[in-house]
Amino acid sequence: MSANMQFAMREIALLFEEKENIKVEIMTGASGKLTHQILNGAPFHLFVSADTLFTRKIIKVGKGIGQQYIYAIGSLVLWTNRKDLKNKNLFNLMNDSTVNKISLPNPTTAPYGFQAKLALEKAGLWKKISSKVVIGESIAQATQYIYSGVCEVGFVSKSVLFSPELKNKGYWEEVPSHLYEPIHQGFIITHWGQENNMKTSTSFSQFMKTPAVKDILLKNGYQLPDKE
Repeated sequence: MSANMQFAMREIALLFEEKENIKVEIMTGASGKLTHQILNGAPFHLFVSADTLFTRKIIKVGKGIGQQYIYAIGSLVLWTNRKDLKNKNLFNLMNDSTVNKISLPNPTTAPYGFQAKLALEKAGLWKKISSKVVIGESIAQATQYIYSGVCEVGFVSKSVLFSPELKNKGYWEEVPSHLYEPIHQGFIITHWGQENNMKTSTSFSQFMKTPAVKDILLKNGYQLPDKE
């Protein structure tokens, strides 16, 4: 499961466990790294990704079954945990001499990192601030760099800041939507899931489409797609 979904998935998994009496084990990481593991036979029943490119890749090579389901649309935000930066324009501030380190999820393996780099390139900032960038292995690590003060500011998913641990902490602003592509997030049943427990895999897949799950996603800062 993609790192940006870890907090929402806690609630989703708990509801599913109560409904079906089936224990859910959550494995979290950057979508690209999880894709690599699935392609190499990792025993995951389902893959909840931060985009649709990695899920399509898995389906294309026969490691995923059927079509993916787009469950949410994520938003990219800039976040700081420094009180002195509150209510300042964080996007413009990145090129300022007062900001020395900027956290970014790995653009190669983390979809939110890819979109963050795209936004910086479109804004004409990437070449100016790339020497300040500190790459996190996943959005979780990039978030930790900001929370701990290693980086003054950085790019994270809006959903991460709706978690109980981070809600009302620091200051954030949305990255202008015209600077990056909509982050459609998809999930699939893996070939391993089909082979080893198709009944439970299908049950969880159907549960992801229920109103209860959609309510959780909205509560955690996601938008819902017009079409699945």
